[in-house]
Amino acid sequence: MSSNSAFEAFDNYDFENDEKFQSGISSLLNNKQENEQELLEKAKLFYYTKFITSFDPVAYRAWKAENQEPVNEQEKHFIEEKPPRFTFQELVDMIEKGIEIPGIKQIPNVINEGTPSEAKMTARPKPWESNKEREKN
Repeated sequence: MSSNSAFEAFDNYDFENDEKFQSGISSLLNNKQENEQELLEKAKLFYYTKFITSFDPVAYRAWKAENQEPVNEQEKHFIEEKPPRFTFQELVDMIEKGIEIPGIKQIPNVINEGTPSEAKMTARPKPWESNKEREKN
């Protein structure tokens, strides 16, 4: 396999659905770090070269810099909109302080203001109501 095809295969590899990779990366990403994107790239390179196909990571980065397509504005906006990851304790603190959690849809606390429909069936008798009817008969 030529190095270019190995690099392309790496770029197209589905890390999101690789259970072995996801189980390892989750523990790395739980430790809130500033260079999370760089850490993710290094982890992907390590995993892929260790378990799938071996290639030179330095040569890959050089190839990537030469062949990288300019990112259009929509994709750039989508990448920037990813909500940050929070630990459980950070979420608890945010809730206690009343801070809005990013990425959570706010639902208004309002009852439906439409007019209710009319009942079309008779209400089912309660157990004590049906016992009274039996006693009368």
